[in-house]
Amino acid sequence: MSILVRVKPLYDRYQREIELHLWEPINRFWAECYEACKAASKQRASFQATNRRVFQQKIYMPWKVRQVEEMQRLQNAALQRKTNDSHIRKKWKTAKRFLYGPRGPWFTG
Repeated sequence: MSILVRVKPLYDRYQREIELHLWEPINRFWAECYEACKAASKQRASFQATNRRVFQQKIYMPWKVRQVEEMQRLQNAALQRKTNDSHIRKKWKTAKRFLYGPRGPWFTG
């Protein structure tokens, strides 16, 4: 009972003071916090975009160019190896025909 008699009037007066004097400063404070958060978020997004652009210019694009060059080099090497193997196979076929043919020195027939 004494709580209702002593605390309730104090609580009611506290609530009235907040409603009369503190709502506007509290609302202003949270609005400023929200605006600061939005500004910081926008600044961070632009910073990330700048960093992404710099990364692509300095690292990703040269790597991509080098990767294309390396793939072309490997394809050229594979083509040269295939051409060389084909040439050697043809020479061996000709030499085998000459050596093992009916008039060749290694004819076993």
